[in-house]
Amino acid sequence: MENCVNYATTNPDIAGIGVRVSFYLQTFLLVILVDRSWQDAPTALWTFIATSFGLTIATIVQHQSDGQLTLFQALQVSNLVWLANFGTFVALASYSRQKAARPKETNIRVGPDYNVKFGAMIQTLFSMALTIYMWSNAATFGSTPECSHLINYMVFAVRLPALGAGRIIGLTASSLLTATYLLITLHELRSYRRSRRERTQHAAGVSSAVSSPTYPHMGTAGSSSSASTDGPLPMIISTAYHKPSQPRVSLQSPKSTVSHIPPMASKRRPRRRRWSHEIDPMLIGIMICQILVFTYFIVSSELLLSYNDGAYKSAQQMGFGQILALIVVLPSALSVVGALKEHGLKRLSKRKKTSGRRRDKRMSLITEIV
Repeated sequence: MENCVNYATTNPDIAGIGVRVSFYLQTFLLVILVDRSWQDAPTALWTFIATSFGLTIATIVQHQSDGQLTLFQALQVSNLVWLANFGTFVALASYSRQKAARPKETNIRVGPDYNVKFGAMIQTLFSMALTIYMWSNAATFGSTPECSHLINYMVFAVRLPALGAGRIIGLTASSLLTATYLLITLHELRSYRRSRRERTQHAAGVSSAVSSPTYPHMGTAGSSSSASTDGPLPMIISTAYHKPSQPRVSLQSPKSTVSHIPPMASKRRPRRRRWSHEIDPMLIGIMICQILVFTYFIVSSELLLSYNDGAYKSAQQMGFGQILALIVVLPSALSVVGALKEHGLKRLSKRKKTSGRRRDKRMSLITEIV
């Protein structure tokens, strides 16, 4: 038991106070930045995905190289990485909503940025698989498995033994969340393939229509027989007020001779009653969801240090790695401040009621074709 005196010693490089605060702030600021300024979202998402992936790789290297990683330290990293996974998932949902709502204003293709999504999927599934591996081998995991029975695992504010009920709850929750996220990933991949196939077919149809246009065949006015034309612009032979032997040729397009069909009156839906003209309701919903997730992981992570002997004191040490982790937060914080100054909390995109205009445009196109 003498070897178990420092069973809950924290490694400042992977779970020190600077690293923890940096992860808390970056995750919270990331969600706000993506929702308020989605133009900067890809860079912010890639940066945070790389940070989370770097912490995961550093933990694996420490576990494989010198064998100094304990089960307690792995639990700390797991809480931080899962917090980052939830934050990335919410940020990607907000990013897809903002990007799909304003395709015409930015002159970009409709649809989410699947490259960012693929990166987030790989990191999330990788960290989830490592968490399941950790819980499956909890009794023998780490450099001091003989001391793992002393570790107290926190499920929010409930203290449980890490090798008892804590292991059962952790393994069950991790497996269910991994299966759910795997289904979401498969759905996204299927949507990506379908949208890519539709874009390819649409591009092929447009190119074929441009390369070989078709023109309507017009007949001679006053005659029952129809004559086909070979030129790109059909000519109308008019005999009105002239002798049949001297027809007059008119270089007039057939679409100008067709009477204009008046557009149909469109029935507009009743205007929706908004609960606020300034605050974006989707932002409020995202923030409520994020605060709930934050509360759970922050309380669980900090109480994990408090309810294990000697962990809290070792986790408060400051060093170069802690200061560097805090400095990394500054770009995200400045970007969020600038986005809030520019947009505030108002709704960034409004749905335009263009059903009547679109119907009129379709009718005019039909008139031109006829």
